[in-house]
Amino acid sequence: MVKALKAADPREVGGYRLLGRLGHGRLGEVFLARSRGGRLVALRVVAPEVSADARFRERFRATVASVRAVSGFYVAQVVDAGPDDSPLWLAGAYIPGPSLAEAVAAHGSMPQETVRVLGAGLAEALEAVHAAGLLHRDLTPGNVILADDGPRVTDFALAHTWEDAHPSRTVAAVPGSFLSPEQVRTGVSEPASDVFALGALIVFAATGAPPFGRDAGSAALHRIVAEDPDLSGVPAPLLGLVSACLAKDPAERPSLQQIRELLTSAGPASVRPASALPTTWLPPSLADMVVERQTDAQARERTATPSRRTVLALAGGGALAAVGVPVALWRGSRGGSTTRHGSGAASGAGMAGTRGHALKVQPLRTMGVGAQSKVYDVAFSPDGMFLASGTDDGQINVFRDPGGLGADAVLTVPEVDSSMINSVAFSRGNLLAGSYMLPPDFNTGNIAGDRLGVTVWQVTPTSEIASFKKVVSVVSDTEGTTLSLGNAVALSPDGRLVALGRSGRGCVGKVQVWEVGSGRRLADLVVGPGGAGMTSAVMCVAFGPDSAVLAAGYGSDQTNGVQLWDTASFTPTATLALDRVAPDNLITSLSFSADGRTLIVSYGAVDLWDMTSHQLKTTIGTPDSRYDYAALSPDGTTVAVSVSGGQGDVLLWDVPTRTQAASVSAGRGGAESLAFSPDGKLLAAATATTDLLGAVELWTVS
Repeated sequence: MVKALKAADPREVGGYRLLGRLGHGRLGEVFLARSRGGRLVALRVVAPEVSADARFRERFRATVASVRAVSGFYVAQVVDAGPDDSPLWLAGAYIPGPSLAEAVAAHGSMPQETVRVLGAGLAEALEAVHAAGLLHRDLTPGNVILADDGPRVTDFALAHTWEDAHPSRTVAAVPGSFLSPEQVRTGVSEPASDVFALGALIVFAATGAPPFGRDAGSAALHRIVAEDPDLSGVPAPLLGLVSACLAKDPAERPSLQQIRELLTSAGPASVRPASALPTTWLPPSLADMVVERQTDAQARERTATPSRRTVLALAGGGALAAVGVPVALWRGSRGGSTTRHGSGAASGAGMAGTRGHALKVQPLRTMGVGAQSKVYDVAFSPDGMFLASGTDDGQINVFRDPGGLGADAVLTVPEVDSSMINSVAFSRGNLLAGSYMLPPDFNTGNIAGDRLGVTVWQVTPTSEIASFKKVVSVVSDTEGTTLSLGNAVALSPDGRLVALGRSGRGCVGKVQVWEVGSGRRLADLVVGPGGAGMTSAVMCVAFGPDSAVLAAGYGSDQTNGVQLWDTASFTPTATLALDRVAPDNLITSLSFSADGRTLIVSYGAVDLWDMTSHQLKTTIGTPDSRYDYAALSPDGTTVAVSVSGGQGDVLLWDVPTRTQAASVSAGRGGAESLAFSPDGKLLAAATATTDLLGAVELWTVS
């Protein structure tokens, strides 16, 4: 849906009057706009930081010239551009309808007849793109719009202009499930790469799920290269075509013309000419979404500019006095915070309309970690002196005095050979642990993709920043699971134990525990024997503040929950089962309150569990809220959650009243991880800047 403009948004760009916000793309903001002649367009405004890059501007200018030459019914036409303006912008035909991603999220898989029309239309669109000498390279459900007269492809060739300008970038930032094997291996695309993505989109529309799972990062990329797609649920008449599109060898994939002809000639659901294709190509639920978008756009177009009669009537009635309200009161997000009282939705006890306490959340600083890095995790030391972040280039950035100067020292981990530091954790005494995937060792024959390592360092403040002394390194050898999806680390607060969550053979997942002082493995804690699945793993681990309890959040395509152990004997003490949650909602983060009485669990929603009774106290949001990561303030009164798939919001909830107290925007695409400082006055997030560089973002909370 079209959302209202924010106070900080421009009201006109390149002669187009902005009417509302459509979304947030990889390069900037997308607005609904109207030309001077009254034509509605989708206007993409490139982020100022990206627009200022000389190499990008040059590449953008060349790409725009090529894109405007693309013509085809199923392609969203580019109608205007400002390749010499600042910021850069691009106007395309506005298609009033939901994206394929929105449609599937709202209503699930589509009928076979709809999938045929969709696939044929997309094949024709890609033929037009290729005929202009271009490749799409980023065909995902978010780049396909469902209109009343057929699908439309958007963002062709533009999504990768930043990577084209900076070839050293990798595929790490691209949604992995729709990349082709050759893109994963080499970063190079060819026409057959778009065919692979088309096959994946057909599976997504027909089943409601990507063929290689919903995971991001290396897990999804490995499945694309080495494993067969999951085609369960694909209608039998489409299986052969889809399988051919998803062939690992590009030479074995069919041409776009063959795909289009197969979809338009086979079965009763052949594609009719566009002029004869009514809204009924979509099932009623999706047709209603299209009508809703059309109605909304028409209403915004009519009311975008009040008539002189309206202005005079308002002035006569004294209503213009309201214009005098300072817009700063309504200003949201990137420049500051939005404070709400008693808003939002949560379930569970204590949900009466109580007004929550107001939180003031202000941006403090954004700390970059390197042009080639993506940040995966953040953690504060117990004394608040250090803030650590793990990156995808085998480094840990440790920031000294993050609330003050924020200087950082880079710790390169030689064991990882540029693999990602997936998880970091501190304990008392400034012990720091990092977990990572071990690279293949061809000399010893250890080439499995699920070998993991953990290193613990002693961090000591120095006059410069800090020194690092390795305490111990341990190895979690292969379990024969091809690729470990876990790789989460935790240090016991007393510094005695280090725990690693991972996948495991013949089980949902496994937690391995070592003694820090000796490096001796103390326990292999198996979760869910016999319950292994394709996405099976322990995704997060946490120790209670007294080091006596170890918690593991696990999930698979069959079950999910939290397992608790007593660390004195490593005997299980309780299982917090999430039976009401869909199995594919993996547990993504765990966090104990400072007093150990509450455990928070995020999996799309956020649960708060009483650790005395092991009973669920309350739930914030629903499994569909897309709350990926959560952090609990030390006093237990505030929960911070990151929202995926939207504007990158971080929401702060007041726990006693279960009401939303504030929201801020985190970087370009949201937060990978969240952490409160020990005094609760700082909130840190692993994120990315507007120019797609890895960073740690800090806010003050009061």
